[in-house]
Amino acid sequence: MIKLGHRGYSAKYPENTMEAFIKAYEVGFDGIETDVQMSKDGELVLIHDEKINRTSHGKGYVKDYTFKELREFNFCYKAEGFYSIPTLEELLLFIKGKKFFVNLEIKTDHIQYLDIEKKVVEMVHRIGVEKQILYSSFYLNSVIKLKQLDPQAYVGYLIEKQYDVKRALLNEYHITAFHPKYSYLTLKRVQELKQSKIKIATWTVPNLKEYKRLKEWGVDIIISNDIF
Repeated sequence: MIKLGHRGYSAKYPENTMEAFIKAYEVGFDGIETDVQMSKDGELVLIHDEKINRTSHGKGYVKDYTFKELREFNFCYKAEGFYSIPTLEELLLFIKGKKFFVNLEIKTDHIQYLDIEKKVVEMVHRIGVEKQILYSSFYLNSVIKLKQLDPQAYVGYLIEKQYDVKRALLNEYHITAFHPKYSYLTLKRVQELKQSKIKIATWTVPNLKEYKRLKEWGVDIIISNDIF
């Protein structure tokens, strides 16, 4: 089973910052999960929300700022100190040569950034960390594009609702990894997915009790804010 820090070690450090990623590595996570979006001038940046309001001292959409402008904001969330918004390239260079995985969620379910899937895959291959990368998205078109761009890659379909409807799409589009919210998983569903040879990653596991339950059932990847 693989343990991933949700947006880095976000229980202790500001989410989706290099500090949170580095600390996740140091504390013993097998890897991290993070979110990829794109600035106005095409830089691939790591942030969950489409707007910077919640996690920084700024306001507005990521897509409306250049990378240079985004770097001026403090993404400290509720912590002390200054934390810059990280780039995908910075994270990939950090993990290169380490035994450390990264689940890249392509954030296209609300805003469809032009060619973001192609840009991400090309950067992953250019830096040479493709064996350490797991892709995922809530947006089915992005899942399909990622599978086409890199047929050998792990590509997961994220869901937060409509389990049965989304489950049926796995067969239709030959998707072999499913990322449902932890509360959707039952033993019966886990067994059915495993019988169908579908990898299971689940988020955001809130406590040790849930962690033990899911591990016992054989879930492949557990994504959590804290390490259990």
